[in-house]
Amino acid sequence: MAVGFGSRTFRRRVVALAAIGFMCLYAMISCLTAERLTRATNHPLTFDPHQLSRDAVPWQTRTQDGLTLRGWRLPTAEHRHLIVLVHGMWSSWLEMAGLGRDLHNQGYDVLLFDLRGHGQSDPSRLSLGSRERADLRAVMRWALAEGYEEDRIGWLGYSMGASTLMLEAAHNPSIQAAVIDSPYGDLPALLKTQLSKHSRLPSWFNPGILTAARLLYGLRTDELVPIKAAASWGDRPLLLIHGESDSIVPVAQALRLSRAAGASCLTLTLPGVEHVQAYRTYPKKYVSLITEFFHDHLSP
Repeated sequence: MAVGFGSRTFRRRVVALAAIGFMCLYAMISCLTAERLTRATNHPLTFDPHQLSRDAVPWQTRTQDGLTLRGWRLPTAEHRHLIVLVHGMWSSWLEMAGLGRDLHNQGYDVLLFDLRGHGQSDPSRLSLGSRERADLRAVMRWALAEGYEEDRIGWLGYSMGASTLMLEAAHNPSIQAAVIDSPYGDLPALLKTQLSKHSRLPSWFNPGILTAARLLYGLRTDELVPIKAAASWGDRPLLLIHGESDSIVPVAQALRLSRAAGASCLTLTLPGVEHVQAYRTYPKKYVSLITEFFHDHLSP
């Protein structure tokens, strides 16, 4: 039986084929976007770390899941206190190089390293703080083997690095004192506004992108809520710094995280400061604040 172009059956078939075509295109775009957003951002080092300190030495360690992390260590003769700097997403230790130099000049050993999938560390899918937690554990194992004691190790994270610190600290009491600068507090809530900015796609693609990221790359954003993890922080000293003009992570998330962490969390919000720009905006005051915090809360 022939089907005419104007018949109801023909129109239904056209609509069905169009719907199937749209769903296929939606799935394809979602998968490609998920691949791009979680892709490793490795790149060669074009900066000489000896510009930070003539004593800078290359550093590397191995994670339990078989990846090599690389970076640079700025040592002191005393070899007593260590500050570990943890950079943000799609970045590298170079983001924190100036701060590392300034803290080293204040007498601290400093570790500048690249998280997995970043800089010179081994390639790996980005997981926005989930698998990166293993990198912090690898750093801790290295530090303890080098003779640093847990209560003489300070941690300072930017953005995703700060959130990763909070997520790991909920299960790892070895992290005893930390500074978190511009952390996200609730990633699922944040992605409702930020994912479209990064994907450059309409927001109705968000469910498809997140589903593809979960199915293809094991990314579960529902597990990335540092506000919940902060309830396990306890009485460990914590300093939270956040710019009030942060266009990436609203300052409201920082305030919720601070309340969840409790009385041991000292919170500083800075008017007119963008995402992780406190050090660049007020370098001397920032270094003074960080130095004072670790001087007060790390064991002598």
